[in-house]
Amino acid sequence: MNYYRFKRIAPTGEMTSGVIKLHYQDITSAMAHLERDGSIAVHVQRLGPFLTLLFKVATFRAKRRITRADLAELLSNLALMLRSGITLTSALEEVAASAELSEAESDLDGIIENIKAGMTFSDAAEKYAYIFPPSVIHLIRMGEETGQLDKMLKDAANHLKRLQGIISDTKQALLYPGMVFLAMGAGIFFWFYYVVPRIVQLFNEMDVVLPALTKALIRVSNFIQSYGLLVLMGLAAVVGLFHALRRLNQNARRGIDCFLLKLPVAGTILNASILAFITEYFALLLNAGIDILQSITLLKRSLGNEVYKEKMGFIHDALTRGETISGAFREALIFPSFVLRMINIGEMSGTMTEQLNYIAEEYRNRLAVLVATIGKLIEPVVLVVAGTILAVIIAALLLPIYDLLSKITA
Repeated sequence: MNYYRFKRIAPTGEMTSGVIKLHYQDITSAMAHLERDGSIAVHVQRLGPFLTLLFKVATFRAKRRITRADLAELLSNLALMLRSGITLTSALEEVAASAELSEAESDLDGIIENIKAGMTFSDAAEKYAYIFPPSVIHLIRMGEETGQLDKMLKDAANHLKRLQGIISDTKQALLYPGMVFLAMGAGIFFWFYYVVPRIVQLFNEMDVVLPALTKALIRVSNFIQSYGLLVLMGLAAVVGLFHALRRLNQNARRGIDCFLLKLPVAGTILNASILAFITEYFALLLNAGIDILQSITLLKRSLGNEVYKEKMGFIHDALTRGETISGAFREALIFPSFVLRMINIGEMSGTMTEQLNYIAEEYRNRLAVLVATIGKLIEPVVLVVAGTILAVIIAALLLPIYDLLSKITA
């Protein structure tokens, strides 16, 4: 890309100037681009390397992703406008002016400029990969090749909405119990760190003989007072270390992902979420006309879980050797029998897309049920655990008072 300083006379007679980024290498093409709307280019000059660097530094801003929901809305609106006969550039200009997408307006303007300069929509979108995921870019390209861009954009929007639902349900199912136990742990920590020492001090002043349960409670309280903050800092350091390892080291990332998938409740939720994503995405790609091997490659690239990513690579190799789709999935040794049966039925009957959509819907429903059920299951567990701990604390604090009152009445 090159930067050009320009002055031009707009069709209204107004003189405008500025710097524009274009992919043209020669000034003649840049002038033709600037005059495409009827303007007259008075002066056009390509910036040298030093001025280009200065301009990039002056206009630098962090690349900001737009949310998946906003991208789905953008694609849905584009599909609707294209279906009604509006040109692609006009539709993009209308979307760019939307208040909800103000932070991505300059990026959309860049896409519009590239399209007006002769680029395809898919190639222009590929330059903004932090906004458009690979799945969307491939669907746009398929829409351009088949002349069904509006349909592909609508399919991409629906896919992103369903994907957002899967991710939202997964987060809700995982975060709710975590937040509940975190709040319960914070309450217990407060009791041992702040409340218990003050009550024990009162016992010491009254020279009360403490029973074994109270002494055990005091030892726990003393430990938390002495080392509680260090323990919390250590836990935070361990979590930070695991997070850093997961980001920087593939083997560590695979080990952590494997451990998470084997956890009793979290593993069930994560497996259901990933299977819903794989089948949803696979069905979308096949329905768009993308061949199976390329679809598996895109799936592997899009997955965040290293265990399933490795299995998709294994499936790709098996398909390359001539294995059937169901056979390749079966040899991966990670997919449930239900998924394998449905894929086999789809392969034999030629209804692979429909079967994958059915599997995706089934796992989306399972996630929804898990979200609804986990709240009902966690409440009695919290009540029992918290009630038991509080009962022990209260008993340990009341026993010395009871002994004291017994001695006074005697």
